[in-house]
Amino acid sequence: MRTLTGAGGTTLAVRTSGPIDTRPPVLLVHGMGSDHSTWRSTASMLRRAGRTVIAPDLRGHGRSAHTGDYSLGSFADDLRAVVDDLGVEQADVIGHSLGAHSALRLAMEHPTRVRSLVLEEVPPMPRDDADLAEEITMGAGLGERVRGIAALLRNPLPVLRCDRAVGEAVQQQFAVADPGWWERLPEVTTRTLVISGGTRSFLQPRHLRDLATALPESGFEQFDVGHSVHRDAGPAFNSAVGQFLGLAGTRPA
Repeated sequence: MRTLTGAGGTTLAVRTSGPIDTRPPVLLVHGMGSDHSTWRSTASMLRRAGRTVIAPDLRGHGRSAHTGDYSLGSFADDLRAVVDDLGVEQADVIGHSLGAHSALRLAMEHPTRVRSLVLEEVPPMPRDDADLAEEITMGAGLGERVRGIAALLRNPLPVLRCDRAVGEAVQQQFAVADPGWWERLPEVTTRTLVISGGTRSFLQPRHLRDLATALPESGFEQFDVGHSVHRDAGPAFNSAVGQFLGLAGTRPA
């Protein structure tokens, strides 16, 4: 792990690995309550394909600093700071949940820095009162909670290290309608793959399909395994990502 400086001087822990590659590196961005270690399988697949991997711990997570600012924009600003500190002009970005939302905001604000996007279970901003009433980004079913507990028992450190203030701060922001966020999606011309965990996830696939439709250069894939597709359907997820990135030797799952 190396230490870099994020937005507002926040200290960020970042793992870089893989060969020196002439292609843009792949930036892996974990979800809330997790850390860079969630990407072990995907990072290994990328390294075997000869890609350089950058995997930060988001602010308030892992070995990165806790802070008083957990605005959605600050997570995206940290990603920009990471690629700046590493001298990366452009990256392929893969994000899960909060990490996917942060990656999408990075592409909105700095489109030239993102060559392609994989958005796994990306929570959209509520569009209107109907979305707010449905709580389209909140909650988790029993099955999702059970799978989360099983993952916690296997590796409790990410949750133990996570600042408890992150969840409340993020949920408050997703509890406000932001139609302007949706209006900006057609401006994101980055080639994108949206991945849904299907009806077993608390993020309903129809909302992610709407998001994918709003992005001009977007594809959509669904795996009915719940919110953590990369964790619970790793081979299928890695295959989809590998094909999307054009990695040699990648076969359909």
